[in-house]
Order: sequence, then structure tokens, then C-alpha cells
Amino acid sequence: MQATTVRYQVRPMDVGDISQVMEIERESFLNMWPTTAFKRELKHNRLARYLVAVEQREGAEEAVAPLAESEPKEEPVPPVHLGRWLGELKRLFGSEEEVEASREPIVGFVGIWLTLDEAHIVTIAVRESHRGRGIGELLLIAAIALATLNDQDIVTLEVRASNQAAQALYEKYGFKKVGVRHRYYSDNHEDAVIMTTDSIHAAPYRELCQRLRQEHRERCGDYELNFY
Repeated sequence: MQATTVRYQVRPMDVGDISQVMEIERESFLNMWPTTAFKRELKHNRLARYLVAVEQREGAEEAVAPLAESEPKEEPVPPVHLGRWLGELKRLFGSEEEVEASREPIVGFVGIWLTLDEAHIVTIAVRESHRGRGIGELLLIAAIALATLNDQDIVTLEVRASNQAAQALYEKYGFKKVGVRHRYYSDNHEDAVIMTTDSIHAAPYRELCQRLRQEHRERCGDYELNFY
């Protein structure tokens, strides 16, 4: 049998993804966004871009011996992109309730707001069962790539003052601590550390990201950013 290889694809979130995104929200945050907030962000906030990380399994298990000519063969499964296309048609021509939930296993998501020259990461979360596999870093890579694609100059975010692991990851990708929002988080009134990059178009930053992306591929496996 052929071993199964796990890859991750990062693509734009759509309404059909919300049910799985809400599961990840529930595992990650004390104060959750309601479903309607995600729908509003996706459909009405022109500044917002949301991406999901999808687990893909390639090289499905094969039988040791091929099927005999007389044996019936299974009908081919429609490709993943066809399912998303059909879901998009339903969203365009039907009601929101008619949009089918995504069948792809979503393992994380990130939200970015694009302003005149600044990309602001507003949320990032990974499914509990998939933490420690580099998916959070992949979502950060995707957010920076999306900001670059949309000609933003810098990337900024807030992070809990107690979340040292996240701060270390952001610092690795060139984010610097530039301020504090006192009592920012409503659940426990914890301070938020404001972190931001230098210009993401500057040669030193591009070189840093290129090196870190290659190291991530070597450490965690290949991935695809499907929004170019």
C-alpha cells in the first residue's frame, strides 16, 4: 500500500466553511464570534480577507493487485474545486441557508483587514487536534503573502501579553513590539501587545520570509497558497 501524504492548502474562506471555523473558534477563544459576524465579514466587509487551512491527503491507499477487467470500478469522486464551485453557485443564486457546509477538513483560519497600506491580522486559530504541526506558522506565512499581494506596506497585530509562544513566532517573522493596549481583552482584561513589521517589500524582509518559508516546508511538509 502507498503511504498517505498530508499536505495543506490555504484558500479563501467561504460561507460553507463557517460551521468548521466555529468549531475552531470554540476550541481557541473564550469569547466567540457569532456565526452572523463571520457571514457579515465575508459578505459585507470590503476590508476583510479570511483564509482557511485545509488538510489534503494525497496518494490514497491502493490495492496490492489491480482490479480485474471484469470487476466494476468505482465512479470517480468530483474534485474538491468542483464542490467549492457548486457551493459558490448556491451562494450566488440561493439563500445563505442553502449553502452546503464544506466537506474539506479545515484545520485553521486567519482573518486580515486590508487598509490603505497596512494589513492587520485580526484573528488566527488552529484546530486543537492539529496544533504543534506548523499550521499556525503557515497561516502567518499566508497572511504576509496576502498582504504582499495586495501591496500593503506593513503587517500588524495584537497578541496577549501572556502569550509568549505566539510573540516568539511573530518576532521570528520580523514583528517588533511597538506598544500596548491596556485591558484590551474583555474576558480577563489582559493587556495586548501591539506588534508590527518593517516594510514587507524591503529586500531584507523579503529574504527573511523566503528563508523561513523554505525552512517551514522542510520541517512541516509542502503546502499550497491558493489565492494568487
